[in-house]
Amino acid sequence: MKTSKKRLETALFWAYCAVMALLLFVRRGYNLGLPYWEQVKMNVNLTPFHSIYGYAFLIIRRTNTYLLKNAIINLFGNIAVFIPYGFFLPRLFGRYRAFGRFVLLTLAVLLSVETLQLITLRGSFDVDDIILNLLGGALGWLAARLIKA
Repeated sequence: MKTSKKRLETALFWAYCAVMALLLFVRRGYNLGLPYWEQVKMNVNLTPFHSIYGYAFLIIRRTNTYLLKNAIINLFGNIAVFIPYGFFLPRLFGRYRAFGRFVLLTLAVLLSVETLQLITLRGSFDVDDIILNLLGGALGWLAARLIKA
């Protein structure tokens, strides 16, 4: 990769990382007035596809138009937001061109993010977010592999 192109991609990657950190962690925490561990327990989903099925059902059946926008943003936003990560990582760091290494690092990053969001009460720990984010990262990785320029 040419030096100026690599510098641009590096700058874009770190800018993306900074924006993601802001979106994920620099927001007001929530307090429902319950003990801390009760709030933590309320914000954990360890059942794969539970949220995904619920949002997909809502989108397909349009049972609640008030929540429809939220469902679309959750499903497609969780995929889209990690496409740049999957695109830039293997282009900038050659060791992550191997899909297995890429997936392992991505899972470690996603588990860390979900855990930090949960313990800081800045979000929830949802295995479905991990699944959708990993799918987005994999799509970005595939795009990077197809565009080898």
